[in-house]
Amino acid sequence: MKGFIKLHRRILDWEWYTDSNVKSVFIHVLLNACYDDCRFMGKKVNRGEYMTSLSRLSSDLSIPVRQLRTSLTRLKQTGEIDMQTTNKYTKITICNYDSYQVEERAKKPKATSKRQTVKVINVVQDYVQKCLHDPSWTEVVCMQNNISKTQLSKMLDVFNNHLLMTDEKKQNIRDFKSHFVNWLKYNKGSVKNDEGPYKWKWKGQLEKSGTYDMLVKDKEVFDKPGFEFKVIQNG
Repeated sequence: MKGFIKLHRRILDWEWYTDSNVKSVFIHVLLNACYDDCRFMGKKVNRGEYMTSLSRLSSDLSIPVRQLRTSLTRLKQTGEIDMQTTNKYTKITICNYDSYQVEERAKKPKATSKRQTVKVINVVQDYVQKCLHDPSWTEVVCMQNNISKTQLSKMLDVFNNHLLMTDEKKQNIRDFKSHFVNWLKYNKGSVKNDEGPYKWKWKGQLEKSGTYDMLVKDKEVFDKPGFEFKVIQNG
């Protein structure tokens, strides 16, 4: 996936902001919604629509289906989404989708010199090393997010690439740590199970790796028309 969405700080005043399940579901749908007309299982999918299933959402967000239904119902009742469900899929439509989508700028961005790029890369990598060599900070972050130090190191590398790709600059190590901790809340799921000899993926998802049992579990849910489930490394 590519592109950006707009998420204004006024979301902090949103009535569902303190409900972790509702907030996670809505942000996940925002990030996965079709930003241009596309197709799914032979059907046209319009801008701002997301074709999925309750089982897929439950797996992606680690939220039980019963709690997931409650979250979606709340979002529908308060006008954030509309939803249509069939025996094959669930179509979620984001109301006022254009208010969340960044418009493409016609003006070509100013080119960044090679020297500036190298400087930014070195600064960000220096922040990563400072984080890894701060034992009290790493211990707290690992404990709060239930991840190992090895997984923390992987996520710092991913976050490092995220900053470089989005050209985001951090003024100091404090800003870097603060942004990373917030970013980790929504992305830690991609690394918590990222250990094992098998690798697989499906449409719209990052490559996953893990044990054979984990592969079989995902395959049972997503090896269906439209998901394009594919085994990349079979042990």
